[in-house]
Amino acid sequence: MMLASAAVAALTVGVMHLELMTEEVDSMGAMCLSGSPGGYYYGKANSENVNNWLIFFQGGGWCYDEVDCYYRSMTALGNSSSWAPTFEDGGMISQNCTVNPTFCNFNIAYLRYCDGNSFSGNADKPLVVNNTNVYFRGKRIIDAALSHLSAKYNLSSAVNVLLTGCSAGGLATYLHTEYVHTWFRFNAPNLQVFKAASISGFFLDHLTVYGQPVYETQIRYVHGLSNASLGGGLNADCVQHYLATGDDWKCNFAQYTYDFIYTPFFVLNSGLDSWQTGCIYTATLPDNFPNQTGNENGVCGQGSYAQCSNDPNTNCNVTEIGAMNQFTKDFMGLLMGARGSQLDGHGAFVHSCHTHCEAQVDDQFMTFAVNGVTMRTALAQWWNSGSDPASQHTYQPCLHSDAANATNRQCNPTCGVTATDKFTAPWVYNN
Repeated sequence: MMLASAAVAALTVGVMHLELMTEEVDSMGAMCLSGSPGGYYYGKANSENVNNWLIFFQGGGWCYDEVDCYYRSMTALGNSSSWAPTFEDGGMISQNCTVNPTFCNFNIAYLRYCDGNSFSGNADKPLVVNNTNVYFRGKRIIDAALSHLSAKYNLSSAVNVLLTGCSAGGLATYLHTEYVHTWFRFNAPNLQVFKAASISGFFLDHLTVYGQPVYETQIRYVHGLSNASLGGGLNADCVQHYLATGDDWKCNFAQYTYDFIYTPFFVLNSGLDSWQTGCIYTATLPDNFPNQTGNENGVCGQGSYAQCSNDPNTNCNVTEIGAMNQFTKDFMGLLMGARGSQLDGHGAFVHSCHTHCEAQVDDQFMTFAVNGVTMRTALAQWWNSGSDPASQHTYQPCLHSDAANATNRQCNPTCGVTATDKFTAPWVYNN
């Protein structure tokens, strides 16, 4: 391995380069579903921010049973063989300071997602599916990345750190904030600030609009497959709280884990997230789940509410938009009812735009606003604050119009009728 100073000097500011952790496959078991090495992209800070870090968990949904995870292991979300040598992203990950003035010049470690359960799997033995080994080692990828970044890029010299991620990586931010913060306490003696901000990661444990526990069933199953609780891949306090009753699977959800997050934390989310309306609220299970024979990765946007869930702004009648508004109310009730939402130093920016991972999209990150404050500004003000009461940094969404003659039900004019998602749902495996 190159000496840290030489490795950093060889890189160009503004470009993220791939680091595959090949040695850590044997030494730490840090591998993707396929057994290929885990990895991350590293972007170099400018000279004034050499000890400032943004660590990002990539998202990309989950796999839910053995066959689903087998098929995922042959894609970029489970196999590192096709990852590009360089990478760039937008919004709060952008290295363009016009878009992202607060974090553009930080060191960036963009952890690639390839374990199928939000970097939480930690099973010693692989599954064997169709005579193929499938590994759950996301927790070990985190450990290996922190070690690798320290040895090669001076992570242990960090002074200010923001941990973040989107979607499944946003969920990972909830699940791993306390673990990663503890690592920095022990390994970064100059650490002054450690905070976390999740993008689109507060996925609800919520029945479908048809009354079925589809998403809960899926997450409970992959939680067991990946050995997330017993393998130490989830928030330790949460697991300890629920393990005695056999409910430790709840710690694979943000709404339960947020009761056990004490690190300053900021929630960036839609109250009517476009992935959740399709893949939680109007989803069904694949045939024969959890023994599916096809390559379905969940079945989203089904039944009589399918069109409404795809575009609540224009496709919902009065009854349907009432159900969508109820989801927003449930979202806010669960979020604000979590202990984390009440702690000093925490905050939330929750809007009504029907999007997902919008904080990674330049124009949405810069323009989505609540009460005249943009997402970008709200995040920056929270980051630069101390231990303010959470209420000083909390922004709540409006409800969509339920007027019978409404042609556009969106209540927040900054969303824009044509605002689009960064990602599609269900997840496209070859992206």
